[in-house]
Amino acid sequence: MLDRDFNQIFSEKLRIRFVELGLSKSTATKIAKLVTPIRIDGNTIISSCADPFYRDQFISPKIDEIEKIAKQCFGSEFTFKIDSQPIELKQQKNSPQSSFPEIRDEITLFPDDNIYYSEKKKKTKGKILQENFVQPKLEESNQVNKESPELITQNNEKPRTLDASQNFSTFIRCESNLVAYSACEAVAKNPGNLSNPLFIYGATGLGKTHLLHSVGNEIQHKIPEAKILYITSEDFVNDVIHRGIRVGKMDEVRMKYSACDVLLVDDIQFLEKKDACQIEFFHTFNELYQKRKQIVITSDKFPKDIPNIEERLKSRFLQGLLVDIEPPGFEDRVAIIETKANLIGLKINQEISFLIATHAKTNVREIQGLLKDLLMNQHMTGRSPTIESVTAILKRRFPTGSVESTIDIAAIQKVVANHFQIKMSDLMGQSRQQKFVVARHIAMFLAKEMIGLQIVAIASAFGKKDHTTVLHAMSKVKESLERDDDFRGNFVQIKRKIDQIMQSN
Repeated sequence: MLDRDFNQIFSEKLRIRFVELGLSKSTATKIAKLVTPIRIDGNTIISSCADPFYRDQFISPKIDEIEKIAKQCFGSEFTFKIDSQPIELKQQKNSPQSSFPEIRDEITLFPDDNIYYSEKKKKTKGKILQENFVQPKLEESNQVNKESPELITQNNEKPRTLDASQNFSTFIRCESNLVAYSACEAVAKNPGNLSNPLFIYGATGLGKTHLLHSVGNEIQHKIPEAKILYITSEDFVNDVIHRGIRVGKMDEVRMKYSACDVLLVDDIQFLEKKDACQIEFFHTFNELYQKRKQIVITSDKFPKDIPNIEERLKSRFLQGLLVDIEPPGFEDRVAIIETKANLIGLKINQEISFLIATHAKTNVREIQGLLKDLLMNQHMTGRSPTIESVTAILKRRFPTGSVESTIDIAAIQKVVANHFQIKMSDLMGQSRQQKFVVARHIAMFLAKEMIGLQIVAIASAFGKKDHTTVLHAMSKVKESLERDDDFRGNFVQIKRKIDQIMQSN
């Protein structure tokens, strides 16, 4: 085992680096914990990561970055290696004394032969041995599956259906939701075997429901016979209270949920203060989990932060894969605006996209509503949106003063110049040296993103007569953020410094 202090230094440096590369703080912290070094073999530092999702999606693609941090902490002569299976598991698996069955890597979608603990207990020398693994009778399993369609549709119920338009191909991926998207895609490819439950959390309007439908639609496409049940927590409450408790058909309610292969639950936080419903959901969760049926849950809060929910339920949520969706950054909002505008036939130029992205900061639904207003205006007038018409709609949707800035462009220019250690005259000048151009582009971009200056005003602040120079800077920054890790690192550091100034003001 490596020295604890060295491990802490390595983990902290790695966490900071992954934040610089654009990952959220929670994801970066998770990755740093997962790849903590465990031993040194010659000149190779070895870590273990048994989580296949994080290993394949984030750790393996960035192994070079991890190795750079390892060299900084332990020495330039060292290399870094990820061992996919912890030493303890290898020893346990190879040990002849192990009483547990070997875990295979084979994938089985919705296995009918689920693993249960038998109720029978063997007695040897007056002691009760550990329960053996047995398979349920096939006839019993088939009987439940045959009854399930009737149960789900009886009493003239109209169960919620999946929205076919909400799928992975129509979901707009960006840095703020990439982890959640990747997790949902991985679960849809291998339901019940990869991450169970999958718990997605984040503020309203960021795409959690879209991802929930995407998982269901993808599984339905791959496995048409799969029984997929999409509900909100309100649906579950209505089933338990109105159909189960009041009508006395709780057994039917329980069979309805136990018969599904995939349970998709939206807005689980609304189960708070509903004790009877929480108890039923706890038992439903346990039964599906033991059968290896896939469970995907969304919430606007992290499990521990949901008030008035039983601790045992929270612990069940925490045992799976937890992914968050953060509000989109400026460049992500621009991409969302342009994509959704094209989908509905709204004609807007880049300057209008930047203007909307500057003010619509909270969520995607806010952007969709604003674009619908613009589309209606386009149909009524027969003209494409202009800066003036967009500004008028923005004033209606955002009260005066709600987007006032606590920092000016001069302060942004100063922070950028100090970060790159260049003179203000070089930042404001005409030199085409790479270092000066990069700094100039970042300063222009941040002036638009962080304080909402108009393109013309930014051009004037940099002594440019043509505002297309600013549009070019916006485009170059957006491209560099996608493909250049060093550029993204500088960008994140500069933005963090400006954020600190804004908060102190």
